[in-house]
Amino acid sequence: MLKLAEIKQIIVEQKAIFEQTDGAIERDILLDKRFEEICHIDEAVIITGVRRCGKSYLMRLIWKKIKKDLVLNKNDFLYINFESEKMLNFTVKNFDMLLEAYGDLFGIVQSSKIYLFFDEIQNITGWEKYINRLLEEKKYKIFITGSNASLLSKEIGTALTGRSFPLRLYPFSFSEFIRYSLGHDVRINDLLAVEQRVKVKNAFVEYITIGGFPEVVKNKFRPLLEEYLRNIIYRDIVLRHHIKYEASLREIVSFLTSHIGTPLSLKKISVMTRVKNIMTVKNYLTYLGDSFLFTYIHKHSFSVKQQIYNPDKVYSCDVGIYREVNMSPGDNEGRALENVVLNELTRRSYDVFYFSEKQECDFIVRQKNKVIGAVQVCRLLHADNTAREIGGLLAALQEYNLTEGLVLTEDEEDERRIDGRTIIIKPIYKWLLETSGM
Repeated sequence: MLKLAEIKQIIVEQKAIFEQTDGAIERDILLDKRFEEICHIDEAVIITGVRRCGKSYLMRLIWKKIKKDLVLNKNDFLYINFESEKMLNFTVKNFDMLLEAYGDLFGIVQSSKIYLFFDEIQNITGWEKYINRLLEEKKYKIFITGSNASLLSKEIGTALTGRSFPLRLYPFSFSEFIRYSLGHDVRINDLLAVEQRVKVKNAFVEYITIGGFPEVVKNKFRPLLEEYLRNIIYRDIVLRHHIKYEASLREIVSFLTSHIGTPLSLKKISVMTRVKNIMTVKNYLTYLGDSFLFTYIHKHSFSVKQQIYNPDKVYSCDVGIYREVNMSPGDNEGRALENVVLNELTRRSYDVFYFSEKQECDFIVRQKNKVIGAVQVCRLLHADNTAREIGGLLAALQEYNLTEGLVLTEDEEDERRIDGRTIIIKPIYKWLLETSGM
């Protein structure tokens, strides 16, 4: 257990780091019209996402924006990073000392709201009861980060039911990547200029090579991703769930990464990775999903039972990790593009499935339980694949009574009318920069 003097020192040291935002890239989430509403609700805002995607830096940007918009005192906040080595001896009993230490250092004005930013708070057992008590006092606006999806569910339990608002953060989107790489935003009309279009296309080639983890983008050093992967596996899964056979878990990670966009049953994964216990495989997949390392999508069906029985497709949280870790031979450009599209669809808060009957379509897009779109992804359309790609899309359009479908390619643009339905063919980089529509 930490002493009051130690907590004061930690607060001062972490405050200085938290206030550093030089060279920061604005995240799309801060530009969303809903963000101002989120900042004013009473509920605690819980920011989750894969480790190293920028959650801690996002909280710095949130405070910077709130302080500017509301003209607040520079000391009207408290930031604590619970993953700091200096917090190793912090226990649930220390929580009451936080505000005491803050008050001693900066004073507490009863009429002022204090903004609390707690980083990786799930490391402290019993944290939710403390947050619940603070929410009841209605004197604090609370932002929390965590690198595990269970922070949104079982770990909160009943203590924060109805008192939290989830905010999911991802590695850089392509628009954020462009904002950093070119130093400004790019709109669709900007692509009409050849010089600008060439810059964007070159940036896209880099994006699907190194991905969107902020530090990897800034340093242009993809090997960092190997270290990220090791940290996620060890800190968010092995330590957290007391995994005895780490080698088996890593084998499954390698297998999944090499089979992006492929339907995988538990039995197939078990056979191919020699992890014989099906329940162990299932648990590992759950842990990997909870860490946001992988996303699983179901075969579309309006029957939940059918969704469960059919194999899921798996995708990486970041195309850079896929490109760095994937060990399968051959040209994987198409899979990388497919992964980028899936991540963008989930970033836009759609429910995403795949279609597989006599023909296949990569993505079925659903919003509020209504199918609103079908998307096919391929590097380019040519004589050998056009019938398959267009045919699969048309089958999905017919199945869900849609009049328009989307084919996303590396650099083709066209519009075709087939069997009374419109097929829009569009470059992925252009689609990624669109701010309206699917």
